[in-house]
Amino acid sequence: MLRLARFALLPLAVSGGCVELLVMGDYGTRDSRQASVAQGLAAVAGARQPAAVAAIGDNICPDGAEDSPWTVARWWRDVYLGYDSLNRPWHVITGNHDWRTDGRVERDFTTSSENRGSHWQMPDFWYKKRYESDGLTVDAFYIDTQVWKGSRTVERSIGNQARQRQIDWLFSELEKSTADWKIVLGHHPVYSAGNHGMTEVLYRELDPKLREYGVPLYFAGHDHSKQVIYYEGLSYVISGAGGAWARPRSNQYPEGSLKHYFADPGFVGLQICDKRKATVTLYGGEVQATWPVENSVRRGQTRMALRLASQKEVFAAATCAEGIQLKDVEKWCSRDGCRVLADSPEKSCEAFCFGQSLRCVAAWTQHEDAEDCAMDSSLSCGASPAMNSSLICQCTASKPNIFP
Repeated sequence: MLRLARFALLPLAVSGGCVELLVMGDYGTRDSRQASVAQGLAAVAGARQPAAVAAIGDNICPDGAEDSPWTVARWWRDVYLGYDSLNRPWHVITGNHDWRTDGRVERDFTTSSENRGSHWQMPDFWYKKRYESDGLTVDAFYIDTQVWKGSRTVERSIGNQARQRQIDWLFSELEKSTADWKIVLGHHPVYSAGNHGMTEVLYRELDPKLREYGVPLYFAGHDHSKQVIYYEGLSYVISGAGGAWARPRSNQYPEGSLKHYFADPGFVGLQICDKRKATVTLYGGEVQATWPVENSVRRGQTRMALRLASQKEVFAAATCAEGIQLKDVEKWCSRDGCRVLADSPEKSCEAFCFGQSLRCVAAWTQHEDAEDCAMDSSLSCGASPAMNSSLICQCTASKPNIFP
């Protein structure tokens, strides 16, 4: 039973001189769980008076806004803005489910007439927000990790150069920032104890730059839990429990680095009151844990040799065929990069592979809550899975005589 309404008992806290945010992802589940977390979020917002709510993806599930701003209005505005305390800036980025359909609908909701009070703020898919209080400055860099990972829906919507534009923008802005604190927020985690585990491309391309530019704190969602992972001076905070159920764990994080893990619904708070230290608070039915963050990642600091806690093999993103690396992938399930758990709006493996100039040679289903590489049952390439099932697809470079 959810008990988030207990937050109504919290005393009023004045955050003068501090920058405070509430951070929540994976909340757009359209069910009673979302409504219950919304009630708890409102109670904490009323007590803490944060500068903004950072909404870090999977805002509308399962398939994003589905080409209609009304969908955002119904499942965001009408759920949250009935609480006076949540009528404040929501700084929003997309997650993988938001890109199941055209993510521009969510971005453009910022200027929609349905965005009453202009509380939904998503000026672009990646952007910077500066928060200030009594001379203290915090630069928050909101990024779109689905764009970073690679997605055909993204490419159809905003072009195939978007990924590199975002990367160039982020590294340039981190370099130029003179704020007392720099934090980065995305949907996919670098490391995670949850089902999805680490995101290999972010580990390779983003994580070293966070250290190079002195970023001590990275927020993510995607896994439906609350976590704090601390490794070599950098805190990785996962806040993906805004509505979706937690799944079994993968434990793909450096050994000894997991400091907190909670699988129940909730969200995370951030309080920064001086140039040296910040506090992360994990909220469930009550305050579950706090984590001190020191602004001490030295510019240019690099990672030590990594040893993952999980014994599961982590497959790197491989090139399945010459010049073709599969996109819309949740997990790579083979070393050659040709068998994958698809994260795609396409309803068959035939369509998934063909859309990437390849051919399907095998398909399997699994329950969508599993989201791993275990194959439940085989399926013909052209068949659609049953409701609440995901696809594992095996593609090949050889092309069929007749295209679908």
